[in-house]
This record gives sequence, C-alpha cells and structure tokens, in this order.
Amino acid sequence: MSLVVQKYGGTSLSDEVGREAAVSKILKCKREGNHVVVVVSAIGRRGEPYATDSLISLVEEGRAIPKREMDLLMSCGEIISAVVLASYVYKRTQNVTVLTGYQAGIITDDNFGEANILEIKTEKIWELLKEDRIVIVAGFQGATIYGDVTTLGRGGSDITAAALGVALGAEKVEVYTDVDGVATCDPKLTPQAPVLTWLDYKTALELSSQGAKVLHPKAVQILYGQGIPLIVKNIVGDHPGTRIVPGESMTKSSKPM
Repeated sequence: MSLVVQKYGGTSLSDEVGREAAVSKILKCKREGNHVVVVVSAIGRRGEPYATDSLISLVEEGRAIPKREMDLLMSCGEIISAVVLASYVYKRTQNVTVLTGYQAGIITDDNFGEANILEIKTEKIWELLKEDRIVIVAGFQGATIYGDVTTLGRGGSDITAAALGVALGAEKVEVYTDVDGVATCDPKLTPQAPVLTWLDYKTALELSSQGAKVLHPKAVQILYGQGIPLIVKNIVGDHPGTRIVPGESMTKSSKPM
C-alpha cells in the first residue's frame, strides 16, 4: 500500500471552500488505496486570528519572552489548523487522528525558533495508518528529547512534510497552496507568468534559494536525492501543477521520470 504525504498551506485552509477542497483531495487519495498523512500550516495570513504573525503579536514588543516560550505560542496555530481540518474530515469518516509534531515523533535540537530535525520516530504514525486512519500532523513543530516544544522556522510546515515523506518512504509529497504551481517568476507580481509543468530537484533548489516563495529551500534539500517526487498544486481547480522530479541535467526535450 502506497503512502502519500499531503501538505496544506494556511491560506488554503482559511475558508470553507479551501477546507472542503482539502477534504475532497484527502479522501480521494485515500479511496485510491493510499495511506494518507496530512501536514498543515496555521490558518490564514497576518491579521487573521490564528495566523502565526497574529499569535506573535499577542506578546507586546515591550514584553519580550524567551524563545522557548515563544515557540510554545507559535506552535498553537498549526494545532488549531489540524483540529479544524480534522473536524471537516470527521463528517465524512471518523477514521482520522490529529498529532502534534512531538506526538508524530519529530525530535529536534534546542535551537528554538529555527530548530533542526534530528530524527523522526515513525512508530506512532505507522500504528495509526495500520488502523486505516488518516493522520493529520501539525506542521512547523517538533520537540527536543526533553519534550520542549520547538518550531522549525518560517515556512516550516514544508519542512515537516518533506521530512515525513522521507522518514515514511512516501510515494510522493503533494503541496497544496493558493497558486497553480511553480511559475517562471512571482505570479503575485506577474499574474500571467507561466507555470512550469515539471523541473528537476537541482533547478528547484536553485529557484527556492533565489526566493521562489512557493518552495522552502530546506524542504527541497531534504527531498533532493531521495527519489520522491514533489508536486505543487492549487487547492482549487484542476490545474495539474508542477511536478519536481528526481534526476539532474534534464533538458527541455527530456521527459520527467
């Protein structure tokens, strides 16, 4: 039985339309005979109540707290998002379980605010998957060996999805967002920018390192060389998105693997 990791961005889950679209994609993937592990970001953008920036703003500038405590605060957004999405899935099937990063076995160092994943203990996730459950993991977070909650840096839910994809031996990792895929330039500045059908990991890493916001460079780096395709798609519509494939030195006439 194949395993697919799906990651949903915060803007994708910020309204009813996005959440229903996410549920449809999750259940479709499950019906196709796959184990499904879902990773979520905090809901919405700055100014919306559960976005990461909104949570940070709750601590006034003149009342700074240590990074350890700030990580506790920032990790709440993804947990809220995971439970909200699970409530939508639950209407269709009760076989769904939410895990925090720590419950999912993500162990990090103690570099609070931008922690590095040291290992992922996958036993809990596999136990739930073998019970035929859909597993929703709060992205962007893990914990030290002592149980202190950590966050992985901005955009860290992509890192969670990539790392889980490798640790679980996923067939593919799908990233759902509010754009059609990886464009030749920023689609928010140039709306008509063409979306790439596919590219190799080397090119994807170069683009992400140069600021392609739809891709987190560390997530691409984690998947680089692992033989796992990464597909970037819009949560709405039926655009095929961009497929990032294993292999290097691919020419325009080459076909993706």
